[in-house]
Amino acid sequence: MPDKNEILARIEKTGSLVGEDLSGIDLEGDNLEGVDLSRAVLDNARLKGANLAEARLHEASLKGADLSGANLQKAYLVAADLLGANAERTNLEGAFLSGAVLGGTNFSNANLKRARLGVVQAAFPNPSGRPTSFRNANLEEAIVGATDFRGTDLRGANLKRTFFYEAKLRGAIVDKAQFEDAITMAESY
Repeated sequence: MPDKNEILARIEKTGSLVGEDLSGIDLEGDNLEGVDLSRAVLDNARLKGANLAEARLHEASLKGADLSGANLQKAYLVAADLLGANAERTNLEGAFLSGAVLGGTNFSNANLKRARLGVVQAAFPNPSGRPTSFRNANLEEAIVGATDFRGTDLRGANLKRTFFYEAKLRGAIVDKAQFEDAITMAESY
C-alpha cells in the first residue's frame, strides 16, 4: 500500500499523481482540491470526507472506493470507473461524469445538482452485483444523456429541471410523479 505521508508530500509539491497506483490508500478527510489523479488507480481507497473539489479524475479507477461525504464539486470524472463505489452524501455539484462506469455505485443523498452524466453506465445487472442507487439524491438541473437506468433506484430523487436526453428510463425504480418537473426527451418509463 502506498505511504500516505509520501503521497501527501508529492501532492503538495507537484499537485499530480497521474497514473499512480494508490489502491487501498487511506486519504480520509484530506485536502486533494485540484489534484490531477487522471488514470490513477484508487480501487478500495478511503476518501471519506476528503476534499476533491475540482480534482481531475479522468479515466481514474475508483472501484469499491469509499467517497461518502467527500466534496467532489466540479470534479472531472470523465470515463472514471466507480463500479461499486460508495458516494453516499457526496457533493458532486457541477461534476462531469460523462462516460463514467457507475454500476452499483451508491449515490444515496448525494448532491448532483448541475452535474453532467452523459452516457454513463448505471444499469443493473452490472459486475458489482448491486443496483446503482440515486435514492433521495439531488439531480436538480443535471444533464443526463443516453444513459440506461434499467434497475437503477431513483426513488425520492429531486429531478426538478433535470434534463434527460435520450435516456432509457424503462425499468428504473422510480415514482412517475418525480418526472413532473423534469425535462424529458427520453423513452417512457
